[in-house]
Amino acid sequence: MVLGEIEITRTSDGLLRSPGHLIRVAQQVHTRLWNEHVGLEITAPQFGVLLALALEPGSDQRTVGERASLDKATMAEMVGRLVRRGLVLRRRDPADGRRKLLSLSPNGVQLVREATAGVVQVQRTLFEPLDETERHHLVATLGLVARLEPIAIAALADARPLLDAQRAVGYLIRVAQQVHTRLWNEHVGAELTAPQYAVMHVLALEPGIDQRTVGERASLDKATMAEMVSRLVRRGLVLRRRDPADGRRNLLSLSPDGQDALRRSADGVREVQRLLLEPLDEADRDRALELLRKAARL
Repeated sequence: MVLGEIEITRTSDGLLRSPGHLIRVAQQVHTRLWNEHVGLEITAPQFGVLLALALEPGSDQRTVGERASLDKATMAEMVGRLVRRGLVLRRRDPADGRRKLLSLSPNGVQLVREATAGVVQVQRTLFEPLDETERHHLVATLGLVARLEPIAIAALADARPLLDAQRAVGYLIRVAQQVHTRLWNEHVGAELTAPQYAVMHVLALEPGIDQRTVGERASLDKATMAEMVSRLVRRGLVLRRRDPADGRRNLLSLSPDGQDALRRSADGVREVQRLLLEPLDEADRDRALELLRKAARL
């Protein structure tokens, strides 16, 4: 269909062919599995930091952040929290007072040991919809999308279920999502987030549908969807009304301002999707989307 001067494709050919959307939903699946099998005591990025220290004890904070693909500010905040919890030991480098050297405390060593079985189960369960060949291909694809170095990408084809960051599929999904976020900020900007764009894309295709259905189409849980719709309504981008046939349901549609915002974002969104898959050969891009859909359970 056409909205103003931009073409909006059907959802099956739109969101389900959007690598950024598929990566986000795959990350949601990973988070759900993590909560089920590892729990809330430690997050996946925190485990990545602890694992890096288990593999390279005494590393400086900057290097550990690079291993775990965390920016400087996020790494500093996370290390501070892990130190306060008694999981990480931190000291100044005697050879360079500007550097902080990190190592696991005994409690940190114990937590890594206890969490490892659950982390392995998360990786296995995330891979369940794929056969062995597809798993290798997805890992290699995510390595490219995540912009890992060639030497690291070569390691991704290793079939051994190791937990180091370069081989853990949950880690790769997170880093690919970080790449998507960076590209989105560069080419779309702050007017709409990617999940907000997904909601508005659905409403452009199916104006007047109920809020629950929009959330399902955009792969958003009930609480997140409710908060997002309220924000979009307050911004004047979405219109909301009670369903006259069922007062418990909210019916949604785009406002004229919402249509304009969607139109303004369209070129940038297309550029993000193009750049996200740019490291892949043309012939591999459809295959990548198929594998991401499987990992995302879509």
